[in-house]
Amino acid sequence: MRLTTLVLGLASLASGYTILDAENFDTHVQSGLWLVKYYSPTCPWSRRFAPVWESVYRHLEVDLLASNVRLGEVDCKANQMLCVNASIDGYPTVVFYKQGVNQGEVPGGQSYTNLADYAIAL
Repeated sequence: MRLTTLVLGLASLASGYTILDAENFDTHVQSGLWLVKYYSPTCPWSRRFAPVWESVYRHLEVDLLASNVRLGEVDCKANQMLCVNASIDGYPTVVFYKQGVNQGEVPGGQSYTNLADYAIAL
């Protein structure tokens, strides 16, 4: 299991997209710029938002990597303490991190246009 996680983690670093959990969150988010989606797999709003989030990443992947902006996601059902520590009170929520410091929720973070504009401006 750990080998699989390590391999997936290395692949995600290369791609600029990471599935974050209690074991890897601090290590990844402590450096660079991160947009992190907090979600619940049982939340209908989270499921509705998933294609928007994926589109932002797919369409901006090259630009984001060039700007050292990474995207990640946290499953709050599986990683409740990460979500509590980030003061997540609803799903989905996108938070901006700079050098590991929570800079706050992305304004209008559930809209493709708002997310894309915010990410490009970083």
